[in-house]
Amino acid sequence: MTKYWAAFVSAAFVSALLLSGTPAVAASWADGFKACDADGSGTISQVEWNSCEAKVGDPTMNPTFTMMDKDSNNSIDQEEWAGGEKQKTAIGNNCKAAEGSWCPCQNNPDDPACQQSN
Repeated sequence: MTKYWAAFVSAAFVSALLLSGTPAVAASWADGFKACDADGSGTISQVEWNSCEAKVGDPTMNPTFTMMDKDSNNSIDQEEWAGGEKQKTAIGNNCKAAEGSWCPCQNNPDDPACQQSN
């Protein structure tokens, strides 16, 4: 029971710390578009993506800007963003199926951060 309590307290502390000092994290991938579109232009630039990627989940599981920018116009529109969600799911699934250690939770499944679904 102590192990689980320690994990809970640790996760609660980290969550409180993150939320107190940084902008809110997007509740879902779809919400992430609005969180990343800082200038409200309806697209996400490379600069906007670089500054907000951590708000949309585990950055090690996020697709790269280039992967999402299908038309190579240096911005991501809502359609490309929706495709990014599929890429994020595929990356997470591949990570879980990997035999190597490139997956950050592969060798550390008890870490509270690894208990979140991607």
